Amino acid sequence: MRSKAIGIGVLLILMFAVGVWWGRREEKPSHDTEAVAQQTAPPPAVRVETMTVRMSESAETIEVTGTVKPSLTSDLAPKVMSKVAAVYVKEGDHVRAGQTLVRLESADLAAQVRQAEAAVLAAKAALAQAQTGAVIQRTQSSTRVAQAQAALKQAQEQLSLVKEGARRQQKAQADEAVRQAEAARAQAEEGIRQAKAGLAQAQAQLSLVREGARKQQKIQADAAVRQAEANLKTAQATYDRFKPLADEGVITKQKFDEIALQLEVAKSQHETAKQQASLVYEGARTQEVQQAEQAVQQAEAAMRMAQQKMNEADAAVRAAQAQRDLTYEGARTQEVKQAEAQVKQAEEALRMAEAGTDENKIKAENVKMLRAQLAQAEANLSAARVALSYTTITAPFSGVVVKRYADPGAMATPGVPLLTLVDASGFRLESLVPESQLSGIHLGNTTQVSIDALGKTFTGRVSQIVPSADPASRTFIVKIGLPKFVVTHAAQRSAVNDGTPLHAVPDYKLSPGMFGRARFTVGKTQGVFVPETALWRRESLVGVFVVERNTAHKRLVTVGKIADGKAEVLSGLKDGETIVAREVDKVTDGARVE
Repeated sequence: MRSKAIGIGVLLILMFAVGVWWGRREEKPSHDTEAVAQQTAPPPAVRVETMTVRMSESAETIEVTGTVKPSLTSDLAPKVMSKVAAVYVKEGDHVRAGQTLVRLESADLAAQVRQAEAAVLAAKAALAQAQTGAVIQRTQSSTRVAQAQAALKQAQEQLSLVKEGARRQQKAQADEAVRQAEAARAQAEEGIRQAKAGLAQAQAQLSLVREGARKQQKIQADAAVRQAEANLKTAQATYDRFKPLADEGVITKQKFDEIALQLEVAKSQHETAKQQASLVYEGARTQEVQQAEQAVQQAEAAMRMAQQKMNEADAAVRAAQAQRDLTYEGARTQEVKQAEAQVKQAEEALRMAEAGTDENKIKAENVKMLRAQLAQAEANLSAARVALSYTTITAPFSGVVVKRYADPGAMATPGVPLLTLVDASGFRLESLVPESQLSGIHLGNTTQVSIDALGKTFTGRVSQIVPSADPASRTFIVKIGLPKFVVTHAAQRSAVNDGTPLHAVPDYKLSPGMFGRARFTVGKTQGVFVPETALWRRESLVGVFVVERNTAHKRLVTVGKIADGKAEVLSGLKDGETIVAREVDKVTDGARVE
């Protein structure tokens, strides 16, 4: 009974629990339906930018890598072996063209320059002396030849005269010569007479000065003055008569000189006579006695000179008479032989004089040799100066010192660099281009050059294509010139503050050895191109979101070249398909887009 009651209680409890559960289930039917509806409803659409993929034509480009190098590079090495005396720059210094960078010891080369200068001076002196000697030799040679020619002509005329006999004109000339000689002898006699009178007058004057004058002496003094005046007039008349003959060459210069001398003697005697008369009337002093003695000595000298002129006049008269006799009588055999011998002697003298002109050639050759020696000495001097200039190493252009290999005291060897200098204002990119891609690159082509270290892109121009390929890599060297840089105000201020000379400093600190990339356009190509922003990347995977019926689906693609914000899709997309163009990070696979 009791167990039955327990069973009925358990059943009631179960029924109550089922009733409660069913009641609650009936009370909340809408909430369960809403949850199920929420679980089965699609997510909301994402607003994105889409585009339709089309086949298009694009520039075909190639990208090559290269190294930045300066447009000018110079390894400064000495040309002579010497010890380094001073190095004025260090690595990183900016220098200007012509600036002294290194100086070598130059004492021995400077001594060689001084020695060469002395050699030049000696060569110039020797040349000047030889030229003077050559001029003198030519003058003497020409004079000797002229004299020999004149002597030969005279000897030939004399021989002709001796052989042919005298002509009428020659006889007249011979008679005139005799007359002139006799006139000269007469003048010489007159000169002796005047000299004797002058001597006697001077002796009388001396006696008068010493003893004093008497009345008779005064009379004689006056007579002597008158006689001296008469002699002066005679001498003046003779001078005036013979001067025109001397001007015309009728009488010899020697003859005219004798007449002029007689005039001077007459003037002197006249002056002496006047002084003598003055002494007679006034009396003498000690000085006057001395003058009188000197007058006596002068008169004695004039007497001797007059006697000598007389002797010469006698000899001239005899010679003129002998020549006249020869002219009238004709020549004798002995005289003809003598004339012929004189002609031979004159001819031999002429040959010797002409042979002496060969000395002129020797002198001229000596001058040429000395002139060549002077040129050689000057060339040696130039070479010595050039060698001395090699001890000073200057900058061939404005630039930057990038390497320094030596310090003062080191031994410099020819050909071994001491410094390396580069032009910091201009650079180029040297790239290696495969031979298969070289056909699309030409001189003058422009290209974009990217420098990874700077994060900058420059516009360059192909300046050179080396025509020889590397046989190992089958590549050609293409040199791309980069633009020149302009000095900025900051660079100028920095240069001034550092004490560095102003120079072209690159704004972007472009340096030799940097890595660069160059992109060349070599043609046109057809393909599918999408914006680079349409690509999504997951590690090594690349893809796009293709939109079909407003739903985005992930699709893997193969990407080719990427340039100018566009990527070439080699596979995975077809013409006419729609893709998400940008903000692909907001889209998921299977998402609704609008």
